[in-house]
Amino acid sequence: MNVQCPTCGAPVEFRYDDSFVRVCDSCRAAVVRGDRGVETLGQIADLTPTASPLALFADGRYRGEGFMLVGRAQYKHPAGGIWDEWYAKMDDGRWGWLAEAQGRFYLTFETLGAGDPPRWDEVFPGATIQLEDDGPQLFTVGERGVAELVAAAGEIPFRFTPGAASAFADLADGHGRFATIDYGDPDALDPDPNVYLGRQVTLAELGIRGGERELPARAAAAAGRLACPNCGAPIELRAPDRTMRIVCVHCATLLDCEGPLAIIETLTQAPGQQGTIPLGSKGTFDGVTYTLIGRLQREARYPDGELFLWEEHLLYEPTVGFRWLVEANGHWSFVTTLPPGAVQLDYHQTPTYAGTRFRVFEMTAVEVTEVWGEMYWRVRVGERVDAAEYVAPPAALSRETTSDEINWSLGVYKTTAEIRQAFGLTTTLPQTYGVAPNQPFKHRHATRAFAVLALAFLGITCTRLGTADKRVVLDTRLALEAPPVEAVPPELLGTSTVPLVVFSEPFELVRHENVEVRLRIDVNDSWAFIAAFLVNEKTGAVEAFEKEVSYYTGVEGGEYWSEGSPSTTHVLPAVDPGRYLLRLEVQQPMLGLRDSVHVRIRQDVFRWRHALYALIAFGVPGLLLAVWRWSFERRRWSESDHAPAGLAGGGDD
Repeated sequence: MNVQCPTCGAPVEFRYDDSFVRVCDSCRAAVVRGDRGVETLGQIADLTPTASPLALFADGRYRGEGFMLVGRAQYKHPAGGIWDEWYAKMDDGRWGWLAEAQGRFYLTFETLGAGDPPRWDEVFPGATIQLEDDGPQLFTVGERGVAELVAAAGEIPFRFTPGAASAFADLADGHGRFATIDYGDPDALDPDPNVYLGRQVTLAELGIRGGERELPARAAAAAGRLACPNCGAPIELRAPDRTMRIVCVHCATLLDCEGPLAIIETLTQAPGQQGTIPLGSKGTFDGVTYTLIGRLQREARYPDGELFLWEEHLLYEPTVGFRWLVEANGHWSFVTTLPPGAVQLDYHQTPTYAGTRFRVFEMTAVEVTEVWGEMYWRVRVGERVDAAEYVAPPAALSRETTSDEINWSLGVYKTTAEIRQAFGLTTTLPQTYGVAPNQPFKHRHATRAFAVLALAFLGITCTRLGTADKRVVLDTRLALEAPPVEAVPPELLGTSTVPLVVFSEPFELVRHENVEVRLRIDVNDSWAFIAAFLVNEKTGAVEAFEKEVSYYTGVEGGEYWSEGSPSTTHVLPAVDPGRYLLRLEVQQPMLGLRDSVHVRIRQDVFRWRHALYALIAFGVPGLLLAVWRWSFERRRWSESDHAPAGLAGGGDD
C-alpha cells in the first residue's frame, strides 16, 4: 500500500497489511493508517547510530522459518542508555520482536494464553512466575522498569506515540527461554498485559544476511574528536555506542555521554590515576581479547566499623559485550553476568548454578566510591546496592539487588600469573593477602588423589579380606621325645636346654600363595625356642625362620598377672606350589619340658600388618594435607559471618 506522508507529502509504502505505523524516510514523521486514511502521530527522533550488526531489511531464518527485519525502534532504559528492538516479519505472517541489549539477542513473539501474568505491583526482581510456553514454565524476573520509545525506522506492527512510556518486566528461565510482560502506559497500567515469549538467540543461529546499513556517525565522531567540557582535554571513548558515563582523566570530572558531553560533577578523587592495569590495556580471556575501558572502586562497611575496599575493572569486546575483572587484596576474579533464572534458589535461599551448590559467604550493602574511565550505566559516586556473595571455589556467585533489578554474576578465580599473562604485563601487581572467598586450595588435586587412594585402598582391603581363602593344609600335634629326667645330671636341671628335632607329615601347597605357620607349645612359667624349616621334597628348597614362645604368670599384691604367650605365628611370602614337610628344632629347659607342639599351616591368609603399613604410608601425608587444607579453609572463612561449623575464626598468615 502506497500513501503520501501527511506531513511532507513524500511517498510512504506499507508493505504489510497488518502493520500500523511507517516512519517517513523524508521527514521522520510516524505515519499511521486507519479506517479514515492516514495521519501522523508526530515526528520521531533520528536513530542513534550504534555498532549493531543488524540492519533494516536483513534476512534470516528461525527454526526453519524465514523472516525479514522491516522495522526498528530504540528505547531509553530507565537507568539510562538505549536498546534496539527489531521487528521481524516471518514468512508465516507472524511478527517477531528481536531485542538487542549488551551484545545479547532475544527473539520473542506475542503469545496469547500464556497464563495469568501478575499485576504490576506484584512484580519484583527475583520473583518466580509461571507462564505457558510449550507447557508450564517457571521464569524469574530479572528487571522491571519503564521504557521510553525515542526513535524508530521502517514499518512498525503497533500504534505508538513518539516519546511514549511503557512499563515492562523482563524474565528468563536460565536455560535460554526469555519473556517480556508489557504493561503499557505506566499512568494507566493495562490490567491485561501483553506477554511475549521466546528465547535468547545468536546471529549465527539466525543466519542474518544483507540489509541497508548506516554509518554510525556518532560513534565514529565520539571515538575521535571529543573534548572535556570542563578542562578542554581530549576524551577518548573506547565503547562510544555503549558508554553513558566517562570520567576525564585530566580533571576527574564525571561526564554524561547521552548526547553532547555534559558535566555531571567533579569527583573528589585524584585525576590521572591509571590503576594497576592502565585503561586501554587489552587482555585475553578464554580466547577473547577485551579492552579495559573503565574501573570502579567500591566499599563495604560492616557493623563493627570495618571498611573493605576493592576494585572492579570493566572489560569490553563488541561481539560478546562486557565482562568484569575484580581485584581484592591482590586476588583476581574474571566475572560474567548471568541471565535471570540461571541461578536456582532452594527454600533456604541457597543458590545452585550449573549443578553446583554455593555457600553463602557474606551479605552487605556496597557503595561506589571512585570511578575512572567509561561505564555503560548512569553511575554515580555514592551509588549503593544490596549485595550477597556465595562461594564454591574456584567460582563465586554475586547477587546485586535494587528495587527494580536483580543481577547475578559468576566470578572465576584467576592467579596473578594468569592476569600478567592475559595482559602481557611486566609491571608489579598488588601483593596477595589472606585467602580470597573463591580462591581454590592449590593442592586440591592432591587432596582428591589421596581421597581416591583411600577409597581404592579400602576397596582393595575389603576385597582381599573377603577373598582370602585361609585354606588349612596341615593341622596336627607333633610329639617331642626328650630323654628321661633321671638321665640328666641334677646340676643341669633347670639350666640346660634339650634340643629336640621333629618332622611333620608331608603336605601339599597347591598354589603360589603366602603360607601362615602357627606353632603352640603349652609352656607355663617357661620358654621354648623354635627353628622351623619348610622343605620342598622335590627341589630341596628351604624356607626357614626362628621363633620363641614364653609364658609366665603369678600373683603380686593380690593381683593376678601374666605375660607372653604359648603360641606364635609366622607368615612366609608366596611359596611355590609342591609337596612339603615341616622340620622343627625345639630347645626347652629341662625343667618344665613340654612333650608336644601343635602345628597349623594355612595358605592364602590376609595380612593385617601389610594393610597397616600401607595405611601409614599414604595416610600420614594425607592427614598432613587434610590439616593444611583445614587451615586454609579456616583462613578463608575468617572474614565471613557465615562460616561452616569448625571453620569460624582464624586469621591471615
